[in-house]
Amino acid sequence: MKIFLVVISMWGSNGSEWVYMGNQYVMKELFTLKQCEKIISSDNWKKHETNEYYKIQLECKKKGD
Repeated sequence: MKIFLVVISMWGSNGSEWVYMGNQYVMKELFTLKQCEKIISSDNWKKHETNEYYKIQLECKKKGD
């Protein structure tokens, strides 16, 4: 069985593309892909984005990648 982690990362816009800013958080719990995708689903989060040059990205990463 493949194991996945929930990763939250910070991105910034340089005016032409989004670039990774070097900050991320990884949940300690391990999940199946289905569980992980449910957690990061936009239905589970409320966004308050007030700066057009920064964003938070939620993703499922396979453990070991």
